[in-house]
Amino acid sequence: MSAAVRRQFRFIKEIAEGGFGKVYLAEQISHDGFSRIVAIKLLHAKWSSHDEVVMRTRDEARLLGLIRHQHIVKVEDLTAIDGKCALIMEYLEGCDLKIMMSHLQDKGVVFPRAALFEIILASASALDAAYNGIPLQGGEPLRVIHRDIKPSNIFVTVSGGVKVLDFGTARANFAEREAKTQALAFGSQGYMAPERMLGEDDTAAADIFSLGVTLYELLALEGFGRIPPRPNKFVAKIESKIAGIPLDGDPEWCEQVRETLRLMLSYEPTERPSAIQLVDIFELLAQNASDMRMRRFCRTTVAEAKAAEPDVESVDPLTGRTMQEDVSSAFLTAGPGGVPSIGGSPPLDSTSSDAFGSAPPPPPAQGLGAAPPPPSGFEEADESPTVAATDPEPPPSPPPPSASAPSDEEEDEDEDEWEDEDEEEEAGGGGAFKVVVFLLVVMIVVGGVMVAGGGGLAAVVFMTSGGGGAGTVEVPVDKPPDKPPEEKASKFTGSTIKTVDERADVKRTKAVTLKFEGAEWADITIAGTVLKAEWDGKAPFEMGPLADGKYRTTVKPMGGKTIRKTIAVKADQTCEFTFKVDKGDFEGGCE
Repeated sequence: MSAAVRRQFRFIKEIAEGGFGKVYLAEQISHDGFSRIVAIKLLHAKWSSHDEVVMRTRDEARLLGLIRHQHIVKVEDLTAIDGKCALIMEYLEGCDLKIMMSHLQDKGVVFPRAALFEIILASASALDAAYNGIPLQGGEPLRVIHRDIKPSNIFVTVSGGVKVLDFGTARANFAEREAKTQALAFGSQGYMAPERMLGEDDTAAADIFSLGVTLYELLALEGFGRIPPRPNKFVAKIESKIAGIPLDGDPEWCEQVRETLRLMLSYEPTERPSAIQLVDIFELLAQNASDMRMRRFCRTTVAEAKAAEPDVESVDPLTGRTMQEDVSSAFLTAGPGGVPSIGGSPPLDSTSSDAFGSAPPPPPAQGLGAAPPPPSGFEEADESPTVAATDPEPPPSPPPPSASAPSDEEEDEDEDEWEDEDEEEEAGGGGAFKVVVFLLVVMIVVGGVMVAGGGGLAAVVFMTSGGGGAGTVEVPVDKPPDKPPEEKASKFTGSTIKTVDERADVKRTKAVTLKFEGAEWADITIAGTVLKAEWDGKAPFEMGPLADGKYRTTVKPMGGKTIRKTIAVKADQTCEFTFKVDKGDFEGGCE
């Protein structure tokens, strides 16, 4: 490529900044004089030689190059400018839903229900296309799981468009990916599905849960707060939150809204609706809402929110300059499948299907604890953890992934802390990650967190969009070798009903008996709306009469993986269930 045909980019202004880079409004000028307005996501110089960050950036660009959908932000090209990796993206004029929430709160008005449901419909359509859609180039579906759905990653434009942003943490199946490692946990703590908190495999159902939390926050215009990973407290909190949503209109329609949200926030992933089912559901809910529709909402309220955003104050040296894209042998080094590789970093050799991989610790940031300015205009700015630079010590480190879920006492002690207004913005530890990550020593840096310790490589990076909020947590860890379990006995002794269901106004079974087969013991919890019980699986558990309904169980057999199942008991019947380890499920029923 000769200098004569290299594109030029005139940097008009900075519109957002995060820990990994900046987003600029720019004019792209081609050699034939054609120009257009674009957004350029430019990595900070300190990350340009960091293989892992550059590979992740390339992977995001390639992934979005394969997905063409009206509700997914478009990446037009991948290049290098001023020695830095650059994504050329469509410019979006509007604001994300986190900014919109703040704007509506300031005005003291609710989010118009019809407009909101159309936005959720569009977001669900994007998730379905990412997971089930076949690329135009052909082949198999990419099976993209976003893993960080939240208000700041859904963008609405003044012209009535909806875009899902920030696929930098997505998991996908595509051959050209470069960074490929296992044992990763991605997501923002305040929006993460309970199964992901407990370290289980990523599924598309986790994105549905995150979309449900997002919907709640936009309906209530308040944060959802801590998501308890234990079934009993989880169910109680979900019911309390859903019951408190302010809804006006036809009672049947209001109940349909609540029931839809209840399904999206189901504890069991299999009970949540699929993305394509949500498209149909929200189309009907939007049609039956009696307030402002999305296009009018975008022309008026979105335009107001956009106009109210202050410009990013910046003395960036690129602003006002015209730069040519780079051409160098390092930039043109081929990645997988001959795809150009920025920075000359070789692809990793791995067979994992995760989109991104582990890396050596990132280079130190300049200006410890400095917070980036708030995002504006286009898509994401990587959020920084909300820990002040003057904090005398970092947040507490969570226990290793092999640890069991926190006890009731531990959760109760944490409750006041997590129920504060900014509870989901706590950086670092927290009960939700006590089962996910190794013991870490946290060091706050500009736009992110670097973590050392924990027996092998570990790095936590907060990479979310738009203002505050819980950061996107990436935890690459060295996977320990398989070895026989060290436990000698269950942490429970016998069977105990910890919380008795004494309600007088419910129908009950005659009796319920639980049995366990296939291992010497197990850690088993049983939870209903009120009842909570613990059992070691050694002898049959005679639970007595239970309230009619469903009970969620968590079973961790000796030396095995945690399995969650639901059993249903029926009033006036005798019920018996046997958990069989080889089948990973209960057998039996009521009669």
